[in-house]
Amino acid sequence: MALGHLIRHALAMSPGEAARKALRYALRQTGRNLVGRLMRGQCSFPPVSQVQGRLARRLARPDQTLLAANADAIRAAAAAARAHRFDLLGSGPVRVAHGERYPGFGPWRYGPGAALPPEWRQALAGQAWRGNRARVLGIVSLIEDESYRPIDWHVDFRSGYRWSPRRWGGSVPYGHAPGVDIKLPWELARLQHLPVLAMAFGLDGDARLAAEFRNQVLDFIAANPPGWGVNWACAMDVAIRAANIVLARDLFLAFGADLDEPFEEELTVSMLAHARHIAGNLEWNQAHRGNHYLADICGLAWIAAYLPADAESDTFLVFAVQQLAAEIERQFLPDGANFEASTAYHRLSAEMALYTVAMVLGLPEERRRAFRDYDHTLWRRRPALAPGPMAWPPFSDTAMERLARAVRFAAAVTMPSGIAVQVGDNDSGRFFKLTPGTADLDFGPLIAAGKGVFDLDLATAPQAAVESAVIADLAGGTRFAVPCDPAAALPGDEPETDATTITRVVVTPPDPAALEGMEAVAYPEFGLFIWRGARAFVSVRCGPIGQNGNGGHAHNDQLAVEIEIDGVPWARDPGTFVYTPDPAARNAYRSALAHCVPRHGEAEPAGLLAPFRLEDRAQARALRFQDGQFLGRHDGFGERVWRRVLVGGGAVVIEDCRGGTQVGDDTAVTEHLIADPGDLAANVAYSPGYGRVEASG
Repeated sequence: MALGHLIRHALAMSPGEAARKALRYALRQTGRNLVGRLMRGQCSFPPVSQVQGRLARRLARPDQTLLAANADAIRAAAAAARAHRFDLLGSGPVRVAHGERYPGFGPWRYGPGAALPPEWRQALAGQAWRGNRARVLGIVSLIEDESYRPIDWHVDFRSGYRWSPRRWGGSVPYGHAPGVDIKLPWELARLQHLPVLAMAFGLDGDARLAAEFRNQVLDFIAANPPGWGVNWACAMDVAIRAANIVLARDLFLAFGADLDEPFEEELTVSMLAHARHIAGNLEWNQAHRGNHYLADICGLAWIAAYLPADAESDTFLVFAVQQLAAEIERQFLPDGANFEASTAYHRLSAEMALYTVAMVLGLPEERRRAFRDYDHTLWRRRPALAPGPMAWPPFSDTAMERLARAVRFAAAVTMPSGIAVQVGDNDSGRFFKLTPGTADLDFGPLIAAGKGVFDLDLATAPQAAVESAVIADLAGGTRFAVPCDPAAALPGDEPETDATTITRVVVTPPDPAALEGMEAVAYPEFGLFIWRGARAFVSVRCGPIGQNGNGGHAHNDQLAVEIEIDGVPWARDPGTFVYTPDPAARNAYRSALAHCVPRHGEAEPAGLLAPFRLEDRAQARALRFQDGQFLGRHDGFGERVWRRVLVGGGAVVIEDCRGGTQVGDDTAVTEHLIADPGDLAANVAYSPGYGRVEASG
């Protein structure tokens, strides 16, 4: 992490806490650098002899007609992947290869790095430390296609900055240079395009797609020896990558691909390396663990379920499932929404939990024996592994109900235009991308996946039908009927007093009838209150900042209003844009000034303490949500401010009150009539997904 980021973190703490964290950070970095030095002469790949057998198969051949509905998007995405052209996190479509020059991020542009010579296999092996060179050369020698050219897995393919493959993953820097974004190589290295290659193979049976899958996997394994480089810096990304590799392989085999034994052997060894890395680098914290830890345990469960059964993989599997069962109840609130105060991270976390739960529930009987026979003493890490036997099924009724509610939440926050409301951060993170061509804020694939496990009366597009089919196949046909109707009202519990001032904004659409027939839906634990209809959507954000008060993905959006009428956004959250490449932009998008919230000059209702920490000062509280009215308040400006939102009578009325909540004899009322959507526009460009902004006008 950059020095500036560390200083901001330190300033947000007490001197004693800052000193303790600084010491722990210094010791940790020193230890990681030392490990890297010691590992230079060692082979970090597990010996082939440590795996007896090959990865399992779970999927039947999917119905090809399910792919036909999205055939054009699947073929286009697969063709781009074959050409090594990727469009991720705002990069635009670019070819990712050694020696390429990239467009840059704002004024910052780095590189290009060195191109590989015609004898690229030797050159690629030469990028590894001596302990891994022979192993790397053996792996790339399996790529027999002379037309194949390696992908540069270590480059930020927007700014052009390249991390060294010889840097130990735990000591890789990020946020250390302007315009540089570590999320770009991480996103590519999640390998979420591989299942799409498999689906394209299922459509057309083109053997070149199976060959490309094989070559890219071998390329990645060789260019990223276990533990080394940017793509082993974050266990979450290691976990998501592994899940996508095993799912893609399963899909290829289900569609009839023939994968050779040497490749299968290298793949199995690589998955063992992935599992051991995740287990040794769990992103667990007693108080503030979140989606990273959820990804760790989900990825570990996927690898362990596919690895040959033995004492080690059994231990990985049971630990991951125990933790997943607990984390679902911890990270998903009683109303079904995720606890991180972000709708985009809700989608990511719900996808991870849903797919992994389905995969576990569908385990064959012989693999379920691990839950009866495992030896808990083989796990010597934190958190602990509880002794067995473990009950089956491993997920409680509460956990399953919360997952069902999580799917309903995804539907509830989707506006009539088909895109979801943005609350908090959006890094465009996904677990699987089985429906290419969908918009950044289209939660339809998650809803379709949920329908593969739960009996839910929710509409989904035909393009996403493969999500329902794959997850149902993983679950072995297991389905749940869970009551999960959301709350519709929050009764008032605070007496009203006269306000000193009220600022009233009246939004009047061209056709007032668009606001008729609105249904009220409340998510009080998350802090989102919604009116939704066939033509209009209104929401108010008011609730916890997430992550048990850490606010790592929260914005200064308390009492923010979002309005969409006939597909036109009248007031909307501007999104996130980026994280570490531009700290100023990061704060601009988190700022109250970027949201449709009560204002107090340019003051922030909570301090933007660090890039992933928000002060819990506003203490927002919803007071009433019923009869077409919302009332809430926060204390972020040093004096209490209330916001009332009324929907009805052909208008949306927003009232910001100080000193009280109702009009009295001495209340000064200022009223603004809004007849143009541009009148409530944010002060930053709209960002529908990470790294992207839409041009104004």
